[in-house]
Formats: sequence, C-alpha cells, structure tokens
Amino acid sequence: MTIFRALLPLLFAPQLAVAQSQPPRAGSARPADSVIVRNANEYFTRLAALGHNGGVLIMRDGRVLLRRSYGFADRDKGIRADSTTVYNLGSITKQFTAAAVLRLAELGKLRVTDSIGRFLPDVPGDKRAITLHHLLTHTAGLESDFSPTDYEPTTRDAYVRRALTSRLRSAPGATHFYANSGYSLLAAIIEIVTGKDYETALTELVLRPAGMLETGYKAPRWAASRVAHGYQNGRDWGTIVDRIAEPGAPYWALRGNGGLATTLDDVSRWEQALTSNRVLTDSSRRTFMTGYVNEGPAGLSQYAYGWAVTTSSRGTRLVMHNGGNGVYVAEFNRFVDEGVTLFVTSTNAALTATPMISALEHMVFGEPYALPPSSVALSAAALTSVSGRYRLADGSTLVLRSGAGGLVAEAVGQRAFVLLNSGDTASSRAAAAFTARADTIARAVIAGNVGPLVRAIGEGDDSTSVAQQEHELMVSRVERFGTFRSVEVLGTVPVGRAEHRTTVRLNFERGAATNLYTWGPAGFLVDIGAQPFAPTALIAVSTSEFQTFDLRSRSTLRLRREGDDLVASTPHGDIRLVRQRD
Repeated sequence: MTIFRALLPLLFAPQLAVAQSQPPRAGSARPADSVIVRNANEYFTRLAALGHNGGVLIMRDGRVLLRRSYGFADRDKGIRADSTTVYNLGSITKQFTAAAVLRLAELGKLRVTDSIGRFLPDVPGDKRAITLHHLLTHTAGLESDFSPTDYEPTTRDAYVRRALTSRLRSAPGATHFYANSGYSLLAAIIEIVTGKDYETALTELVLRPAGMLETGYKAPRWAASRVAHGYQNGRDWGTIVDRIAEPGAPYWALRGNGGLATTLDDVSRWEQALTSNRVLTDSSRRTFMTGYVNEGPAGLSQYAYGWAVTTSSRGTRLVMHNGGNGVYVAEFNRFVDEGVTLFVTSTNAALTATPMISALEHMVFGEPYALPPSSVALSAAALTSVSGRYRLADGSTLVLRSGAGGLVAEAVGQRAFVLLNSGDTASSRAAAAFTARADTIARAVIAGNVGPLVRAIGEGDDSTSVAQQEHELMVSRVERFGTFRSVEVLGTVPVGRAEHRTTVRLNFERGAATNLYTWGPAGFLVDIGAQPFAPTALIAVSTSEFQTFDLRSRSTLRLRREGDDLVASTPHGDIRLVRQRD
C-alpha cells in the first residue's frame, strides 16, 4: 500500500531534531562524485548507529555513485544488510503495473482509452465510463481499498465484484483520489488480457526486459536471510514475503498496487530501462511520466501513470513516487533535467526514508542539510544517574527514564512538550491555532463527528469514508489497549520548512496512542499519522550532554547536566530544569 499523499492514518512510529553539520552552502556548485559518496556514507552510517536499516542508491548521468545498505536485514539474527538485501517497494509497485499496461498497448492488446467494460464482466452503469487511463491516474472515482488488510484472502473475481458494486466517490474522470483499488483492477485486467497470473505477466512484459530478475512477489525465490525485516516500536514486524507465502497470495488488496520486493541492483537496472527502449518506446515513456491531474487542491504535483510529477526547489522537473506500510518505506526520485536518480529505503518505522531522501537531495546538489549526531555509549549506571523528573518554571516537567536502548524522555504539560519537541518553549500564534483546531477535531471524532476533520483535509466532503477509517482505527486501538479513557492535546511544533505538527494523545485502559496532525502552509492537513504512544529518545553525545533527533524537524533539544539539574540550550537562552526529589 502507499504512503504517497494518502489520507489514511499511517502507522508511523515516533521519529527520533537535528544536529547541524557543515555541508556546502546553498547555491554552491554541485559537489564532485567522491564528495557526494563520502557525505552520504557518513550520513547513513551515523543513522545506522541510531537504529536505521535500509539501502541507498545514487545515480548520476546513468552511473552508479553509491549503492549500499546500512544496518541490519535481520537484527535478531545479526544478519547485516548488504548489496544483495531484498527490500519492499510498497506503492512504487504501481509504476510497474502501469508499465505492463503500456507494453500491452504497444502490442496492440489494449488501449489506455478503453473502458473497463471491455475486460471486466457485468460492469454497472455508473462505472461503464471508467477507462484504463482513469485507473492509472486515480481519477476513476473509486474508494482506495476494498479489503480490511493487505493480506485478506480474496479471489480476483470477489475483489473485482466488490469494486464494481461499490458506491463511487465521484464521477469517472471528475477528480483525483489516490486509490489502491484502481491498480488492483489493472492487475486483474493484465491477467485477463494475457491469460497469465499477474507476476508471470509482469515478469515477461517488464521485469525480464529490464534485466530485473531479482524483483517480484515470489518468483525470485530469495533466500530468507536476504529479505529485510521490518521493525516497529522496537519489535520485529517480520517481512511481507513471509505474509504472502501461502498459495494464492499476494491477494487482491495488494496485488498490482503494492508489495513488490527488489534489490538495489535491480533498481539501478530499472533506472537504466527508464532512459532506454529496453521496456517501453520513447513515446510510451513520455505517456508514462506525463502529469495528467493535480494531486491536491494546491496543484503542486500532478499524477502520471504510477508516478507523481512536480518541480524541484531548483525549478527542474522531478518524477517521483514512494510507498510503504508505516514500517517499510521506499522513496524513488528522478531529477530528469539534472540526470540524477535517488532511491532510499528504510525498514525501521522510527527512522523513515522520506526525510532521508530530502537530505540526500541537498547533499547531491550542494545545498545545506542536517547531519545526524554522533552518539557515545554510556553505562547503565550513568543512564540511571540522570533519570528522574525535572521541572520547568511553569510547573510542567520532563520525565527521563533509562532503558536497555538508552535514555528516553516524556513531557507532562504543554510547555515541556514544546521544549522536548522543538528545542524551545516559544510558541507561535499559528501553533496555538493548530493546537485548538486539533483539539476540536479529536474531541469531535471521539464523539463520532468527523466533520471538522473532513474540512481540515480540504479535499471534498467525503465524511462517510473518513468516518469508516476512524471507526476502524478506534476499534483496533480498543482491541490493543482496552477501554477508551480520555483525550489530550499535547502541543504543536514546527516541522520541515513551513509545516506544523500537532500531537494528540488518547488514553486507554492499558496504554495510550497518539494521532499526529501535520498542517501545511495553507492551513490544511497534509498528513495524518497514528501510532502507539512512545517516549522520545535522547541521544548521548557526551557523558554529560544529551539531545533529541528527529529526521522530520530542524529543531533539536540539547540538554546538559549541571549538578543535579539539567540546562536546555534554546535560541532564546538557557532554561534550567530543576530535578525533583521524591
């Protein structure tokens, strides 16, 4: 499934606020290849020391500059990730399905202007106008999913029937709504046209011509030791390959729209295919990567066929897509005017590839980026000695605890929360307004009213779909944590260049969960995250100094010990946190 501009709550774990490096200045000449490789290797090596697992591919003018994995493929077994490690692509799968459709068009088997009724039986009247182009561009008017999970056993006919008998969100061609189901229908059509199962057809039409013999669902038959495990909240999530091992899988909530696995070598082969006629002709490749419909109300990007097309900060053309399930995340960016391709994948939900690829872009083009901190190891006794409660002047507190993984902090009170999550206690008017809106949204949703949430999303009044998503999320949380008790808005902090993120905590009988509302510069929600509540990691950068690290934020809290107390260094001066004695 995708994480690409999706409105479904995503199971992101907490991100570990950012130590500034001394990278090239903005506007400087593009660094030499050797400098890019050195900087990227330092960046990802530091991230691996903080728990990152994943792979990186940098290509320039068709040449591979860096192709390397970091961290573990299987942490529990001590298997290091390497050049042969197999990673999940998530919704990057969609571009392979789209490529297969275009290959069939080249072979005269179909046209993208064909109605789905040419291939699917008993299409009802409200869906007869849906074309393959609509499915490819998410403009068919379908809901995103017709299964409760990616792994529900469903047959092709049953899934197609669910989609065809569903209520349309909008008339075919009227509006863009990212729908995984559209690509599952395309996979069904590929099977019907070829008479072969989707993976076999995809291999013959796309993967084998591209030289990608290590890409697929099951056909490559990778050794288990090569497949990267995912990690969420410190636990081994397992692999998607294991989840689709049974006969008949992958089932239809996943087939064609997500779940393909690959290697870094094969991604480099795919990039080479995208600049040659190995798979598609010049004409088909232009069709493949042309933006056809705005993705959101701001019109900052357009959706193509399994790609999004937008403009980089340098005014150049960027063709991109990402994918993931909240544990695995993959990012694929092609700066086509500049001859640069970047691919980053991650398997630790606490350290996702999305902010990493932004930092990597800055490295490649000689722009400022943030270097992760270099950590030091402290003994259990040293960690215990700093554990305790520390009070700010307004009475809010930071609670520090030691554990097997190091030191973690939890804020009690909004001022302490803002300090912990932004490195300062100052709060803007915008942050206060977003906090109030999030409070209204959260309390309304708990009461069964999703109207404020729908309006904050700003993409149409589809309250039925949103209400169903929120209901399913609450049911899942009650199953895990017991009876719901209360809701509290912890605070809002700036993230990225022009965004804010509000954290809302929901308290249950046996634990807590958080909703993360990320607000864009226009005041609409641009991301909604859902995760179990977890404290914030503090990294020891010396024997007496600690700091937070968040890939998505430029803000950092730095704490140093002074006697029994802690002192926070902020842009507005030092703040003393007084240790409390029980």
